[in-house]
Amino acid sequence: MNEISSLPSLSDLLSQNPNMQPNAQMDRFAAQTSEMGQRIGTPLSNGVGNGVEVIPIDKTTPTERVTAPGFAQMFENFIKGVDQKKKISKNATQDLILGRSDNIHEAVVKSQEAGVAFNLMIEVRNKLVESYKELMRMRV
Repeated sequence: MNEISSLPSLSDLLSQNPNMQPNAQMDRFAAQTSEMGQRIGTPLSNGVGNGVEVIPIDKTTPTERVTAPGFAQMFENFIKGVDQKKKISKNATQDLILGRSDNIHEAVVKSQEAGVAFNLMIEVRNKLVESYKELMRMRV
């Protein structure tokens, strides 16, 4: 029992670690008020008394919340990545042929990476074309 009582408390450990200090932004959010005029984080006082907290309404539009790239942007980045791998493979092979490098293994690996990436791109394109044709065959 003495070993347990000699351990520091959780609050002591948290106060020693600067990364574990309470977030100042949380205090800022706790001070905001909701549309109903009640403080966020305090129980409702309209007679309910069940400890339900007021949740602020998110007023951002769906377009403001979207941070992921669209499909076209993602596919364009994918194609640029495949092209970049092809260029790296070409440079490694060219360096090997011209004698600037003697690392055959690296050149072969780069070539295989470019080939696999290209084959993946072709398969994705084939699936997209197949899906498009399937959609066109559907009756509305």
